[in-house]
Amino acid sequence: MVTFTATPNHFIMKKTLLILALIAGFGSKAQTPLFTPYSNISPVGNVDSPYEEQYYNIIDGSVETKFLDFFYYDGLGFIVNLNGARTVATSMDFSTANDSSERDPMNYEISGSNDGNSYSVITTGSIDCNDSRYFTRNYTFQNTVAYSYYKFNFTDQCNTIEQMIQISEVQLRGTVLKTDDFSIADNVEVYPNPSNGNFNVLLKNQLAIDEISITDALGKTIQTESLKKTDKHQIAMQGASAGIYFVKIKSGEKSMVKKLIIK
Repeated sequence: MVTFTATPNHFIMKKTLLILALIAGFGSKAQTPLFTPYSNISPVGNVDSPYEEQYYNIIDGSVETKFLDFFYYDGLGFIVNLNGARTVATSMDFSTANDSSERDPMNYEISGSNDGNSYSVITTGSIDCNDSRYFTRNYTFQNTVAYSYYKFNFTDQCNTIEQMIQISEVQLRGTVLKTDDFSIADNVEVYPNPSNGNFNVLLKNQLAIDEISITDALGKTIQTESLKKTDKHQIAMQGASAGIYFVKIKSGEKSMVKKLIIK
């Protein structure tokens, strides 16, 4: 709950933020916020924070609280565990904190995992330095892979004069998939990965592959193969450039996507 008990200028700022939030909500209607204040969050790396400016403030839903890390050398990092919910993240909301714009980070990296141990980089990007406080910006990125763990690292503050990093709020937006969408997830294997363009797709537990389609990081379909109820198929991507690709495997009414790295 927001109260307006400060100066008139502060009131105007709050009102402006509320209007901007409503506009952003209409603009991203198709995207669901993936984090709540009840999501499981933990810090990453070396963290030195004041008592009231701890890591859990970064997803508490309020721009008036923040995560401040005095140990800026390894960045400001944290992991959000969605407790088994599989989600496809496609954008990030980033909000600046209350004071000292010099402490704002300039770069970020977001990674995803489904076991909490092995992480794949989803996106990296830069953040323009801005003196506006409580200022929220949205960064979109290409991703079709569902994850239940997300790891963040924010680095390179706008000015090192104070040697610390702070952020008030971070939110991922995307799609929360139904449990049924993952009935084949644990029975699919794509190997070797990374590969040189020649790889295998294997479905276990007597499941059969109906179709395999491959897209690049921009969403362009590179290759599609329709099959006849086989459980294993070898694919050769001739002349494919090094990079990240997404392999969609269809079995009956179910489908899933695996990330493939070609080196």
